[in-house]
This record gives sequence, structure tokens and C-alpha cells, in this order.
Amino acid sequence: MQVAAPLSPNADRPPLAVGRVLREHQARITSLDFSKDGELLASAGEDERLCVYSCTQGALQKVTLCRKFGADLVRFTHDASSLLVSSRSDVDDSVRYLSMHDHRYLRYFKGHTDRVSSLEMSPKDDSFASASVDGTARVWDLRSTSCSGVLKLPGGGGGDNGASRPVAAFDPQGLVFAVALGDGRTRLFDVRGLGKGPFVTFTPDLGGASSFSCLKFSHDGKLMLLGTTMGRVALLDAFTGDLLRTFSGHANESRQPLECAFAPDAQSVYCGSEDGAIWRWQTQTGAALAPLRAHTAAVGALKFNPTRMILASACAQPAVALWLPC
Repeated sequence: MQVAAPLSPNADRPPLAVGRVLREHQARITSLDFSKDGELLASAGEDERLCVYSCTQGALQKVTLCRKFGADLVRFTHDASSLLVSSRSDVDDSVRYLSMHDHRYLRYFKGHTDRVSSLEMSPKDDSFASASVDGTARVWDLRSTSCSGVLKLPGGGGGDNGASRPVAAFDPQGLVFAVALGDGRTRLFDVRGLGKGPFVTFTPDLGGASSFSCLKFSHDGKLMLLGTTMGRVALLDAFTGDLLRTFSGHANESRQPLECAFAPDAQSVYCGSEDGAIWRWQTQTGAALAPLRAHTAAVGALKFNPTRMILASACAQPAVALWLPC
């Protein structure tokens, strides 16, 4: 395992600059997601708002108020007019299927008994996955409210800020379902046979129990990122589970679930920071690159557009920044 190297002297100029700042929220923004065609961006915030923006115009298109259950995590389905939204409520931990066309909930997916910590749509079909601090991960189908698979994770139920905060993701082909738990293990399941248990378990040395912020595959499926709330990001070989290196330097003293991501070509890794910067590192060497600076508060959410060279980031100020090539 290698630790990220100091700042690269040849990377003093960030490749992206802020093209537009969107200030539609009135409280901390908790989640961002792009539609599969890259045309739209969605954001969820603690102000109970769901906002949808046009990526070509850089402007707000629609707003939905989620006053009864709040909105925490948001994900587009394969239909750009509908969203999956996890609740932000002390009395409800469901995931809701929302039509933005008529602002109507199509289905409620109930089963979790605590806050949903991870929500991901399958890239292959209408299934999606959720993981919760109740110690379970679940796979669902948009066409049915019945859960199609439940994974009871060892040592679950550690609380939203505890070491048992799990995260989940599908591989780019939608055939592998990965779950990382605070015991340090990352378990990989065949989505066609969840009941058979994991076909492989990775145990990278992360320095003890960890609380995770996100789990991401590179677009070619060869690498995995494990974002933690402990001030470091781990890079794993997605086939062997080997810990290739860790990236650190970004601020996170309050241990927030700051999102990280691969650049579209997987040649660099991005992660939000508590000081408002977006830290970057070279994937292959671990060298730190010049951070992106525009936000004035912790950057908790960031996403790359799947079809355009656009990076969206959001902070607690609250504001959404759209970064474009210089």
C-alpha cells in the first residue's frame, strides 16, 4: 500500500473552473446526481427541497417540496423524469419513487428501520440498492414494493455516525453488488444470487474500524474507491481487493460523509473537503494535484456528468457549483 505523495509540481493549474453557481437551496445540500443522458442534475437538501437543473442551460427546471418526509439522498432512475429519494425523517426510513412530471410518488419502498446511508441505481435494469445504518443492505425493483433481496450485515446497527455506516454500489455492468461495512470488509455479491452470500470478501488494512462515505467503481470496473469519514480515501483493485494506495490531506475533523469520485478517465481522484476545497490526486502515482477552490463550506457531494465534462459539487453554504474545462 502506498500513501499519496506531495503536491505534484506539474499540476499547479486546475483543469476546471466554475462556470455557474446555483443557489436554489436554503440549507445544506445532502446529495447530487446526474441523469443517465447527462442532460439533467438533481439536488436534495435539508430544506426539504428537490431541485432539477438543466445542464445545458445551467438553470433550475423544477422544484419539489418534500415536507412530510424530507429528502436526503437522490438518484435518477433510467427515466430522467423520475427520481429515487431517501427519507430524512425520524419516523420514516423508506425510499420513495417520485415522478417529477406530476410531482407524485409512484411507490414507497419500506423495510429499513434506520437512516439510508447509500442509494444506487443499477446501470443494467430497473433494480436499485440501498444500505442503511440499521445494518442491512437491500436490492429492490422499481416495479414492485417487495424487496428482492436482503443482506444482514455483520455488526450492523451502529448509528448514522458510527463505525457501522455501510455503503453500496453496483459495478459498471450491473452484475456485481458491493457493500462495505465498518468492520473493514468489502463484500461482493452476484446480483443474480444474493442469497448465496458474497463470492469474495476484501479486507484491506484501513487502520481499524471505519465509517464510510461512499463506494465507487471506475468506469472500466477495474478499480474501487472507498471514501471514509476518517480523512482518507482508499483505492482498491476491484478484482483482487489489494489496497493500492490511500489519499489524504483533505480536512474532515468533524468526520462528515464527504463524497469522492473518479474522474471520467479514472486518471485522477476527487474528494470534498471540510474547508470548502475539492482535493485531487493522480490515481496511478498518488501525487496530490492543485485543489479546486470555490466553496466556502464543507463540500459533501460531488458528481461527474456521465456524458459531458462537467463536475457538480455542493456545500453546506448552500450552493451547487458547475465546473467546466478551462
